[in-house]
Amino acid sequence: MTTTLLDQEQIPETSEANNIPLSQDLDPLYVDVRTPQEFENVHIAGARNIPLPDLHAYIDELKTLAQQRPIKLVCRTQNRVKIAYDYLTNNGVTQCEILEGGITAWVNQGKPVIKGQQGISLEGQVRAIAGGLIMLGVALGFTVHEGFYLLPAIIGAGLVHAGVTDSCLMGMFLSKLPMNRIKHSPSTSTKKGDSL
Repeated sequence: MTTTLLDQEQIPETSEANNIPLSQDLDPLYVDVRTPQEFENVHIAGARNIPLPDLHAYIDELKTLAQQRPIKLVCRTQNRVKIAYDYLTNNGVTQCEILEGGITAWVNQGKPVIKGQQGISLEGQVRAIAGGLIMLGVALGFTVHEGFYLLPAIIGAGLVHAGVTDSCLMGMFLSKLPMNRIKHSPSTSTKKGDSL
């Protein structure tokens, strides 16, 4: 005999993020919005990887799952999940909240994770490219033409903008590259019996 959510005794818990009562009896579904490469490096056991740029393709499944159990959104620190949270709640996924501190805090608290091959995180990719462009601009400014000094100034302004607004245009661009996207169809990204 199967038990539905309505059959279970619910102990209300209010999420500070959205004031939606969540059940303490149900384990949350962890939805990790980092890139597949970052997810492969380290992730929570049982978490589903749906990179932020691919979230729209899963909105219907997430609406259904959110009716069955709460969803906790995960990223490295909490920057991308804020965007994901706003997107999901604006599109009818009301039973979701943000994992405080992201996977970084989870690991620092000694909670169990699955580790795979190490790669460069999205933030690491942004830093490496920004640093490379700054060095290139300075080198070309010294050797070719002073106009190339404009490149480090533009990159610096972009980094200041990213820090102030908590959004990074270069990061958003990099997240759309094939190496940072799901490499398989939505139907193959799940375990047998799961809706995602």
